[in-house]
Order: sequence, then structure tokens, then C-alpha cells
Amino acid sequence: MASKERSPQLAIGFRVKTGRATAVVMVGPASAPRVLSRKSLQLWDPAVPESHQPWHADFELPPDESARIVPVALKAVERVCWSALRELVDEVGSTHGSIVGIALVAGSSTDPESIHNPHMRAHAREGQLFPQALASAAKTLRIPAVTLVESEVFTSAAARLGKSPDEIKLAVTELGRDIGKPWSAEEKAAAAAAWITLAG
Repeated sequence: MASKERSPQLAIGFRVKTGRATAVVMVGPASAPRVLSRKSLQLWDPAVPESHQPWHADFELPPDESARIVPVALKAVERVCWSALRELVDEVGSTHGSIVGIALVAGSSTDPESIHNPHMRAHAREGQLFPQALASAAKTLRIPAVTLVESEVFTSAAARLGKSPDEIKLAVTELGRDIGKPWSAEEKAAAAAAWITLAG
């Protein structure tokens, strides 16, 4: 029993957007979770400006330049996501307990290739790029990861935890009291996702 108290189970929820993510670290048990910390992560490399929106560069630049720059930008995203996740995992896990998994909340699951407008398609591709890069980083670090869509995160949490979506929203709002303001919609979504992961 004492050993479990020294190594509580942790889960990290991320609300991922283009070039950044809001992370919320939650400690279990799932029946009485607490928010341990929150952090904003930058997921692009300022030394490679196109890594902020790689797929915009793909259609905005001349073809020859795009063919040269976009792969470099995508590699930069992959590298920064891996580094950011590893740093957070090391920081949290070394002092607070065992990380059971991470949950990534993306904006949409729409297939970008189904979108005809090049600009909107670029946004959609970038909306999937950063969650996918974090999921790949988690796999490298051997951490279980799941990706959720923002519009479904509270209903998914409700189904997993045996509560209504409204009860989950209220509980997540209350969980933010200990961490202090601001407790934004992004942080609430990340917290709900982390709670799902704690519930197994």
C-alpha cells in the first residue's frame, strides 16, 4: 500500500492545436482525480519558421521551394514534439509517479484530402499533423496514447466514467479550482481526456 502511495498513477491530457498544445497532468485514482499541473507547449521550431504551418508552406511557396522546405519543416515538428513530450514526461514522472498514458484532443477527424479548398485543406492537415506527431513521440517513449475529437471528449469521458456529460463538465470545472485561473476550455478538454486515461 505504501508503495502505491509513493508512486501514484498519472495521466496527461493535451488539447493540441496548430503549433502548440495545452497539457494537463492529472493524478488518480479515477474515482477521485486531482489536477497536478498544467503547461503550455510550443510544438514548432523558430529556427524553421515553416514548421509552424508546414502545409501552408506547401501551397504558398513555388513548387521547387516547397519540395525542399516542407520535408525539413515536418521533420522539425517531429523533433520538437518528441523533445517537448520527453521533457514533460521526465519532469512529471521523476517526481510524481508513474504515467499510465496520454490522451490527445484534436479539433476534427475530417479527412483533409476530402477538402477541396487548398487553404482549408492545409489547416486540416496541420490540425492532424501535431496530434499525430505527439502520438508518434509517445510510441517512441513507450507510453500508451489515444486521440480524441474535441466535440466528443466529454461524451467519451461520461461513457467511460458512468456519468452524464454535464456531470463531467461540472467536475472538470471544479478540478480547475485547485490549479487556479485561468482554467480555459482547452484546459478543461485536456483534463477530461486525462481523466479518461486514468479510468483505463
